[in-house]
Amino acid sequence: MTTTLPPVNHSGSKTTLPSLRSGRSEKSGRSRTTVSKRQSLGRLAGIEKADVSGYRNSYKHNLSLSILQDGYVSSFIELFELFDKQNEQIKSADSESGDVEVQLLIDQHEKLDFLKTKLIAAEDSRRCGAPDKAYDAYLELAHYFEQFPSDQWLIDHFHGRCMAESNQVDDDGRKQAEANFYIGVALEKRGDLSAAIEFLEKFFTLTTDQDWQNKEGEHLHDNAAIQLYKTYTCLAEEVYEESPPLSIEYLKKAYQMAKEGGNKTEAGMASHRLGNIYEAVGDPQVAKMYHKGYLDRCKRDKDKVGMGKAYEALGRCQTSEGKIEEALESYKEFVNIANDQGNKEVYSQACSSLADLYNMLGDYGHAVEYFEKAAESMETDDQERLQLMNISLAIARSHNTLQSYSLAILHNTPRLTASLVEWKDYRDDGFIMASRPATRADSTVSGSATPTIGKEGGEPACTPTKEQ
Repeated sequence: MTTTLPPVNHSGSKTTLPSLRSGRSEKSGRSRTTVSKRQSLGRLAGIEKADVSGYRNSYKHNLSLSILQDGYVSSFIELFELFDKQNEQIKSADSESGDVEVQLLIDQHEKLDFLKTKLIAAEDSRRCGAPDKAYDAYLELAHYFEQFPSDQWLIDHFHGRCMAESNQVDDDGRKQAEANFYIGVALEKRGDLSAAIEFLEKFFTLTTDQDWQNKEGEHLHDNAAIQLYKTYTCLAEEVYEESPPLSIEYLKKAYQMAKEGGNKTEAGMASHRLGNIYEAVGDPQVAKMYHKGYLDRCKRDKDKVGMGKAYEALGRCQTSEGKIEEALESYKEFVNIANDQGNKEVYSQACSSLADLYNMLGDYGHAVEYFEKAAESMETDDQERLQLMNISLAIARSHNTLQSYSLAILHNTPRLTASLVEWKDYRDDGFIMASRPATRADSTVSGSATPTIGKEGGEPACTPTKEQ
């Protein structure tokens, strides 16, 4: 195979060889033309270079880039601190309890968008020297994450940021008071009552002697008192089993807070709870004092339901003290109020309580009467309660019959003996002669005075007379 060489230049002129540089320039020109065409096509499609990068990069990368390009370095740092904080919590949870499935904040784009907006707003406010606006931005973030149960750590974080900003606000401590309130309420919602008390007490102290009001026109100090009343009450219930004296102390504080807040209804309920707990620890005298206070408030408010509860509680205390006549009057008031209410279940309870007291006094006729009313009014599917009521009624009826029966045995006259034999045939609810037609006893004995064995459906009585 032969190679053809270029002809020799005999004239002495230099041969012009193809230039490598010119080849490169031609190739470069073609490349620029291709890029230019691509850019033209991209512009025609409405896509810029930045848009292309946006599609190629992760959401986290684009979000970070956007924040930094706008010049918000503090927001960028705080956002990544949150990412790191969550990762540390996940590692800690994994080491303590094994694998824990948690959705990462970095993968929740809607939340990240809201975070970006409010973090930037807070940073803008700080730059402008408006810490109150920064406080509001962080508070919005805390409230936003309250709708997500798994984001308690974010709620705590932004409440902490609110507290930090509140210290920079010159408003006589109002923002600081509100920050303590929000932290206290958040802790109470998750059940950490002891920690909540600490912040709520600070809120109460900071609002003392201040005329601050919320958007609804409510005084913040009154709100502080009522919130403390509720938290003290919950804490009293929580510690009662372990320490009744400590529970009493918390209820006393709750009672004082209810009065401080000017809520008469809540103050009455606090008084009633104190009475109940003093009953439980065996101090009916002190319990009675608080129950009377509750009754007085209910009378002023014309609260029939509360009055019924108060009279029932007073009846229990008076019975414990041995003041039976006073207890009887209290239970009668309870029955009357329950009857006026038209609530059959409460009326049944009231009649049953009164019947128990009559049973204790040996007044079995009235005991039977009120047990029957209680049984008739009872509306429940609880078989245990129904059986207990039937047993109580049966015992009262037995006692009522036994009284007349025993008297007839003791006097042992021919007429009474005949009545006993006749009663064995009838076996009605009570050994009461007046409730039955004439029997063989009327023809067996004549010319004798008839002893009164009992009254129809009422109290048993026996006034025997001497036989003629």
